[in-house]
Order: sequence, then C-alpha cells, then structure tokens
Amino acid sequence: MKFILHAFTVFLLIQISLQPADARQHSDHHSDESQYISVSATGQAIVPADIAVLSVNISVTNEDAEHAFNLHKERESFLADLLTNLELDDDQISYQPVSIRPSRQRDGSAQTTTSQTVTMELSDFDQLSTVQVELISNEFDNFSGSLASTMMEEGSEEALKNAIENARRDAEILAESSGKILGDVQVIDYSSDSVYRPAALGETMRMQTSDYGPSLGDFSQTITVEKRIQIRFELTDE
Repeated sequence: MKFILHAFTVFLLIQISLQPADARQHSDHHSDESQYISVSATGQAIVPADIAVLSVNISVTNEDAEHAFNLHKERESFLADLLTNLELDDDQISYQPVSIRPSRQRDGSAQTTTSQTVTMELSDFDQLSTVQVELISNEFDNFSGSLASTMMEEGSEEALKNAIENARRDAEILAESSGKILGDVQVIDYSSDSVYRPAALGETMRMQTSDYGPSLGDFSQTITVEKRIQIRFELTDE
C-alpha cells in the first residue's frame, strides 16, 4: 500500500532583531553579529493509523492483602492467556509490575488494592472489539483504546523537514519586506517532543465492516505528526 504524507504549516511566531554596528560591543549574547532574524515554525505530516493500541488496567480491591494478590494473579493469568491466543510478538506487548497498596475506606476499614497496566498493539482492527468483549465478559472494567501508526518515524522526519522549509520561507519573506538579504543559519532550537493529532483524512488502512452493516470503522483514520523549531538567520544589507 502506498502511503502519502501530506504537509501542512502552522505559523507561530516571527521575531526580527536589528542591532546597529555601534551597539555590538554592548551585546552579551550576539557580539559577533549586528543583524539577525529569528523564526518559529511548525511542520506537519499525516500518516496512516494502522495500529489499534489497547491499554488494560488490572485492579483488585479486597480487605485481605493475600486474597487481593491471588485474585490479581488470576486476572493476570487470564490476560496472558488471551495475549498468547492473539499470537502477538513480544514487542507488541508492554506492561508494568504489579503495584500493591493499602487504602483506608470512609467507614474506617482497611483495604488492599492492586494495580497493573498492560498495553497491546493490534494490527488487525477487528481484534480490538473481540478483545474488549472478552475483557468485559471476564469482569475487566478498566481499559481504553487509541490509534497509532507504524509510519510514525517517517512522519516525524517529514514533519521536521517541512518545519525547516516553512521557517526559511517565512524568513525570506520578512527579510525581503525589510529590505534585507537572508544569510546563513546561525542557531536552530529544536525539541524532540512530537505532537500527534488524529484526523479523518488521507489514504489509510480501513477497519473491516461488521456483520451489522455500516459502522464508524468504515471511515479511514490518520494521525497528524507535528514538529516545532526555531531558527535564527543572519541578515545582510542588499
């Protein structure tokens, strides 16, 4: 399947700073340049949502700590059995160790609560509904699903390239409008944190239609990846 990355731009902040030549000796931070332009920009890329992520929280509360732990291990064993039947690879499953903590109820009684989060990645969207029905049937009541993509790394690279292109384009427009010429890049500030936002656009994997007729799964889903940067360019006179 051929996936197309769509680029968008969100213009955040433009700042121009012009320092006269005789003021350079008074500058603590930019003593070697008299004129520069600082541009903040965002680049975006859209990738297909081809993974369903299901997070399950195993939790048991009981007044007897040992009994609470045993009940927890029973539910953990059931979930492990379910994951084995799904034939998921190890890298599709992640989990936290069991947390056991005492708690005091409003009536003054003492309780012991266990907690453990297990996350699984399902490439077959049909499995998401099947697993959730199994969980409900076996008294699991704390789980949630979300969408992810196997092309997140490619999307991040594309979004970063778009952010750089957007920053240079905006800087060139501002430099020309100010009667200046855009020079070399001086500084690039970049945070590796990414922003992901779902969107119903693009050519993506479709969830299978159920036997009950049309469903929301008939609509393709995508994820928007964003990268934010700030670049400082040198400015020169025409």
